[in-house]
Amino acid sequence: MHILITAVGKRTEHWGRLFAALSDRPDVELTVLAADVSRLAEQELTRLAAGRERFRFHLAPHLLSEDRTGHMASVVFRPGSGRLVRNEQPDVIHIIGEAAYLSTRQAIRLRNRYWPHVPITLYAAQNVVTRFPFPFPLLEQHAFRTITHALPITPTALQVLRTKGYHGPATIVPLGVDTDVFQPAPPPQPGPFTVGFVGRLEPHKGISALLRARELLDCRLLVVGDGSLRGEIEQAAVRYPDRIELREWADHAELPSLLARMDALALPSMEVIQRNLVPWIGIPLREQFGRVLVEAMACGIPVVGSAIGDIPYVIGSAGLVFPAGDAPALADRLARIRDNPDQARQLAAAGRRRASAEFSWRHIADTLCCTWRQLTDDAAAARRPMVPSSSPAHAELRAVGGSPELNERIQ
Repeated sequence: MHILITAVGKRTEHWGRLFAALSDRPDVELTVLAADVSRLAEQELTRLAAGRERFRFHLAPHLLSEDRTGHMASVVFRPGSGRLVRNEQPDVIHIIGEAAYLSTRQAIRLRNRYWPHVPITLYAAQNVVTRFPFPFPLLEQHAFRTITHALPITPTALQVLRTKGYHGPATIVPLGVDTDVFQPAPPPQPGPFTVGFVGRLEPHKGISALLRARELLDCRLLVVGDGSLRGEIEQAAVRYPDRIELREWADHAELPSLLARMDALALPSMEVIQRNLVPWIGIPLREQFGRVLVEAMACGIPVVGSAIGDIPYVIGSAGLVFPAGDAPALADRLARIRDNPDQARQLAAAGRRRASAEFSWRHIADTLCCTWRQLTDDAAAARRPMVPSSSPAHAELRAVGGSPELNERIQ
């Protein structure tokens, strides 16, 4: 089964682990066409292509970039980029990008030109019903009418798809974690209770609430990341040099050792309004997943997250949740973990089970391949010559086509 994937945008490094899990399967051949990815993503995908016979990676040139416009919706493949993959013979095309993206429209046109009968699936992560300016709504509705199957990452993302007009089949497929890399480490040496944060240092990540909760709890804080609020963390570290440590971005291999130094991980995200597409359109920004949560859970680190976006879905019963922006409530949840070792161990064990059973990239690759295999079988059945209803083969043809159970998998 040959899968052609298109992807755009800077924050694509984590897809490399999924691509590795897919290309490790003996029944999968994988080709990725990407544009405007980060340097780390390009290096990771190039490395995968060099080490796996069934994986190919093409970095296409682009006209508009996320850096220039502030939003991945505007990233555009340079005309002619389709020549990089036109000789491929995919069984399924998968688009990593929302329905309204310009690159999604280009991927659909590429499919219609070269492989018009190939099923097409679409990633979806938006957890807020956003009305984009013209012409994005037209592109979005065209994508909804064209795609064969949607693959939202959370139940909320599925609800948004339905609200915006997508009525086709869908399967929820979350983001994942590499459980070979993110594993429990030996307990840290006894010392001050340490709360960790990993992510972009931006207002919607709740940095101010995190710093205030640290003061209330009088604990150590290990911050891993970078962003516009880096100066706020640095100023706090000057006031509390023995309590706050700031580390720059850690790559995939370095992060587990940093997580191992934490007694709990906090993700205190908040909702903010973005105006980076056009200044007169405000786009609510809520945490769409919080991948660091499943990375910490896989390492056996208890997690605490705000009740915003899809953080509660990701945490489930494997962590604690608090009202977004409420620093005393965040301090209270962290104090429960610090002061109750039994509860901390229970949360750590529950997190490991949840990460392994539901969020490992191998499990997610299995789910994707099951869906894609059913779609290819349905497409093959649809192309078969019609069999007279009196023929014994007619019943068998109906049995392999249609797959209503696939449509209802998430209902």
